[in-house]
Amino acid sequence: MWLPTRLRPAIGPTAPAGPDIGEIMFGLFYQILATFSFLVLSTTGLAIIFGVMNIINFAHASFIMLGAVVTVYLVSAANLSVFLAIPLAALIAAAVGAFLEMTLIRRLYNRKLDCLLATWAINIIIVQAVFLWLGTSQPGIDQPFGSFTVGDAAYNYYELFLFGCAALVLVAVFLLFRFTRFGLNVRAAMQNRDMAEGLGTNTTAMYLKTFALGAGLAGLTGALYAPLMPVSPYFGDRFLWRAFTVLIVGGADPLIGPLMSSVALGSVYGGLTWLWDSVAGSIGILLITMIFIRVLPQGFTGLWDILRAKK
Repeated sequence: MWLPTRLRPAIGPTAPAGPDIGEIMFGLFYQILATFSFLVLSTTGLAIIFGVMNIINFAHASFIMLGAVVTVYLVSAANLSVFLAIPLAALIAAAVGAFLEMTLIRRLYNRKLDCLLATWAINIIIVQAVFLWLGTSQPGIDQPFGSFTVGDAAYNYYELFLFGCAALVLVAVFLLFRFTRFGLNVRAAMQNRDMAEGLGTNTTAMYLKTFALGAGLAGLTGALYAPLMPVSPYFGDRFLWRAFTVLIVGGADPLIGPLMSSVALGSVYGGLTWLWDSVAGSIGILLITMIFIRVLPQGFTGLWDILRAKK
């Protein structure tokens, strides 16, 4: 069996024993889980806003950064527990998103290019405001839980916690959109906004809640990853291109798209990163994205629609 160089056991009578197949498979599985969690949490808020409102939200990175900054501030300055600071940071990001939707975004629904430019400008304003407030970086916060070892490799429990959070977010979004009146109105407006308004749906209020939800999920992402990464005004940039990649491959459906795209891209990125390095993983993601743009431009959402139509 071929193994990457760093995992091949030495050959010879005095060679140390290499990792067994169980350790190797666990390392690969752990890497894929970590990547899946990152992609799901990074993308779900962006996918909801795009799928429901047909808005490309370039302010997504700034909402992620706000979640991280607020979490670090609440933990370091207010001495709150990180598990109390995380939901508070998500709520603050949601409130900022709701304010921006009421004051600016809703005036641009019928001007898609202007709306895109407005969210890009919002991102710059928020980043620069945080830069003036806090400077280039913030002090880090301790990572919750601890670590464990499998063979000679060390892993941390917090990555498993993040996987649980990603799974919980997917389940919560599924339940919200499938089994609530809000979700019914959202799906109706996605099909035909004029018809939904004619039947009494208040799309203005629905879009406000949708944008706040997407901003809040972005803030939750930043809050969850604040203990793992250095926090700065540009914290959200490292999430943004991967989030857009998952959105392209997933398509417009805010339920099917992030799930299927994160599974596929998480497996590709996680596997290639584990075998070689993160550069190989990033190249793999870009190749998959180019293939989807050429072969299946509607992404997994289009594939799902094709499969349902054949039933």
